[in-house]
Amino acid sequence: MTEMQDDLDDLLARAARRPALPSEALMNRVLADGLALQPAALTVRSVPRPGLFARLSGLFGGPPVLAGLGTAAVFGLALGYLSPTTLNYLTGSSTETAEFFPQADFLTTEG
Repeated sequence: MTEMQDDLDDLLARAARRPALPSEALMNRVLADGLALQPAALTVRSVPRPGLFARLSGLFGGPPVLAGLGTAAVFGLALGYLSPTTLNYLTGSSTETAEFFPQADFLTTEG
């Protein structure tokens, strides 16, 4: 057994002294294959800057928030403009019920 071990050690020592180098043709084929598999270079394109409305929308939380805010603003303006008696109702100076749109006919008429 030791004789086989010694023979193996001699073979491995000889192989370690003389490293096997790949041929030039093999290296060229490996490099050509590697270059063929490289991904294509990405093109750089400029991203357009968002407009004023998009930046304001993002500042407030997006389009759904702006829709709710706009609806509340329009309803608040309509409520304040169409029903001045609500102030009396809210302060308690009158016990009558509040009519939110007492005379809405003037909205459809001209002049």
